[in-house]
Amino acid sequence: MNRSRYRGLFFILAGLSLPACQTSKGPVVAQVGSEKITMDDLQSRLQETPTAYQQYVTTAEGRREFVNLLLREKTLLIEARRSGLQHDSAYQTALDQFKKQWKRRLKDYEDTLLVESYLRRLRSKDLAVTDAQVQQFYDAHRADYDRPLELQASHILVSTPEEAEMALSRLKAGEPFEKVAHEMSKDPATAARGGKLTPFRRGTLVPEFEDAAFALQNGQISGVVKTQFGYHIIKRIGQTVLPAQSLDQAKEDIRARLERDKFNEWVTNKQASLGVKIDDQQLSSLATAPPKNPQESPSL
Repeated sequence: MNRSRYRGLFFILAGLSLPACQTSKGPVVAQVGSEKITMDDLQSRLQETPTAYQQYVTTAEGRREFVNLLLREKTLLIEARRSGLQHDSAYQTALDQFKKQWKRRLKDYEDTLLVESYLRRLRSKDLAVTDAQVQQFYDAHRADYDRPLELQASHILVSTPEEAEMALSRLKAGEPFEKVAHEMSKDPATAARGGKLTPFRRGTLVPEFEDAAFALQNGQISGVVKTQFGYHIIKRIGQTVLPAQSLDQAKEDIRARLERDKFNEWVTNKQASLGVKIDDQQLSSLATAPPKNPQESPSL
């Protein structure tokens, strides 16, 4: 990128509303009124800019333009404070809302970081899967790896057993599966395709769904299948035989599957000891997004 193009990018950046520099220590590089810009300010703000700007600032012209941009910002800040706008009710309301949101986001980040850190510890201890366990699983399911199958299926996902029985009754009455899925399924991604799922192999979906699907014959429709996502009716469409997988090819998938199984067991045991309560009446009043596709279920 040539210098004129860098300058053009700087003009775009200069037109943005940028956050004020934080007060920091270090040599003062520039000043407007009582507002100072230190070397720490420059370094901190430079890290927030795109790579193209950072490269331009390595030139004398770029450094000058970057400082001028920050000086313009400081000038606006001085005049904004002098105007007394910080005492305006709308400004105070917006600031209070931001503080509440930031406090909540900080709490969410703290919790997420703690959970992720603990999961790493769990994976190295309670959830650790040995090579011997991988070998044992491979040997016990050798047929699935010597002749792996990829299934094509469709499903209808609903929230209650009553809805599931209604959908099943419509199917038994002869209505096309695609029509019932389109009209009743709470899975928007597959409902738009008449319930059709992306082809899947064993070990990729939740066990209840997977076991029911693989137990069907091509063209057969299941009864009501309950999973953590709701109530399903599954139609098996067909299958594809895939190339055989050696232990070396399959071991990482097996390890992930066994780790997931260990985690599910760990959660079940912990919740049993802690106790879990759900207020279904309150839950029913909550407006939520449609349930997820079972193929989008988390690994852990």
